[in-house]
Amino acid sequence: MNKALPWIALALGIVFGTIIWNYISFPYDNANTIIGEYSLKKINPNNDTIRGIFFIFFPISLYVFFYLRQNKELLTKKIFNDKKSYQNENITHLTLILIFFSILEFYSLDYNYFVNTLDTHHEGTFLTAQLNVISKNSFYSGTFFDYGFLGNSIGLLSNYLFDNYSIGIQRYTFKFLILINKIFLILICRQLINCLDDSNKKEILFLIFTLSSMTLVSFYEPITPFHSRIFLFLIFTFLIFNIICSERNNLFVRLLVGSFSLFSVLFYWDIGTYINVLLIIILIYFIFLKKFKDFNQISIGIVVTWLMFFILFPKNEFKELINQYFFILNISDYLLGIEYPEPFSYKSTRYTKALLILVFAGVFLVNYIFSKKKNESLQSKFLLFFLFVSSIIFFKSGLMRSDTPHIKYTSGIYTLLIFFFISYHLIKITNKIKILNKFFIFFENRKFFLIISSLICFLFFFKNNFSNLQNILNSEKNFHKITKLSDDEFLDNNYINFLDTFRDLIKDEKCVQQFTDDNAIPYLVNKPTCTKYFVNAHIIQSWTEDNFMKELDDAKPNFIVYSSNINWFKDRKNAPNADKYILDNYYLFKDLSPWIIYKKK
Repeated sequence: MNKALPWIALALGIVFGTIIWNYISFPYDNANTIIGEYSLKKINPNNDTIRGIFFIFFPISLYVFFYLRQNKELLTKKIFNDKKSYQNENITHLTLILIFFSILEFYSLDYNYFVNTLDTHHEGTFLTAQLNVISKNSFYSGTFFDYGFLGNSIGLLSNYLFDNYSIGIQRYTFKFLILINKIFLILICRQLINCLDDSNKKEILFLIFTLSSMTLVSFYEPITPFHSRIFLFLIFTFLIFNIICSERNNLFVRLLVGSFSLFSVLFYWDIGTYINVLLIIILIYFIFLKKFKDFNQISIGIVVTWLMFFILFPKNEFKELINQYFFILNISDYLLGIEYPEPFSYKSTRYTKALLILVFAGVFLVNYIFSKKKNESLQSKFLLFFLFVSSIIFFKSGLMRSDTPHIKYTSGIYTLLIFFFISYHLIKITNKIKILNKFFIFFENRKFFLIISSLICFLFFFKNNFSNLQNILNSEKNFHKITKLSDDEFLDNNYINFLDTFRDLIKDEKCVQQFTDDNAIPYLVNKPTCTKYFVNAHIIQSWTEDNFMKELDDAKPNFIVYSSNINWFKDRKNAPNADKYILDNYYLFKDLSPWIIYKKK
């Protein structure tokens, strides 16, 4: 009964967290003018965040309390050993094998699979942003970025490499970022396993853990837990793990980690914010352990990169960067927020499962840190703690935009933790089974182990697409299947007919403007937007509406695409004065349903 007490407390904590869920409610800000689900239901944006944090940490806190109460000696006992990791040659070879097969898988992709209809809202956000940057020869002053300057303009790299930019090249670029995710995920798994104690079967543990983690990264799934945007976090995590696990005094790596404070914000508003929070946690860790060299060098990296950027970057652009960052920070919850379902309520299975996995990841972490049977290294415990905290921070996006895609997008890190603990305890169990131990003796031969591992990796990476292996031999031809395609191949006939008509109307115009969520239109007609607001959801009363009307009045476009089949994201009530301005100064010119074109009076 005593051993079960922490688990009973955990279960009661989950029940209490569920009961109190709806009672955690803060007053709604009646001064808010942004229309969305939160405003319609009078929901304070902090509700979901505090509810989620309470649901996760209250049961874990109860578990820790009763666990330590039963094991009081842990309060005075040293619960870790401070020893550096060593490089296991077998794991190094396995790492190279896994990276090799990841690259082979990338080259074997059937790019015909990715030739489908353009998502003119989401993909258009990237296509039009980079067109604006190139055409306007400006940064933030010419474009109001949805994700972030480099994040929205990821195509600039493709434009530089290929001297061209297209829908196909953009899709290829995002698949390449998935490959980057796979490689850095393998490297992170390697660092984590190397930080463990010198127990046997580390190679098998690494193989099981890493192959499990590879299921979280997919080239073919449109929604994958480790999506293309998270590559920046994985690189950052790899560098952090390198500092913590390595004995080498690498000044460059520490300065590089500090530079992520700036670079992450330049890439993505949200991920940049999360990485800066994690940087603070890292610095606290180094202060706590009195590792002042690490603290000082990372801090110097942060200060120097921001200072250089402030000095070299045009002041008006820097000011606009800050304005856009705080705008996104302040309006996103109200504009995008969807209330998180109460756990265990009707149709809340996916959402409840996400919260429960986070809770159990925390419990497994507590057991790992305070284990009486084996004191793992401080480094490994902090790496797992870092991943757990990261999973909570990134889950903020799932708590705010509580739909299926965002829950899946934010599931990668905590699922990675669960895979580690399952793999770790699975190996511990096999150590106690004599028959399996005799079987694993065969793997002690390095050549045999690497051959078997290579075969396992081959079957794992190509089990569903053996026929695609021929693409490796014709990689250039396969590459051209998507990168050399005309943009029209990604559009239906109705869209092509609309573009032909619209191009003819605006052939003498210097810019175009759409007042719809069809963000790809400016890119598809190859003209920059007349205002910086190419994502019209960012035109909001009392925030940016007046500036939009001023820029529109200065540009004086003769035509505006007023409506299309993608109007679901932008509530026109968020910009009533801008809507009135257009209706007062423009008239209905062409109805190419679903596209409605207005002309200046």
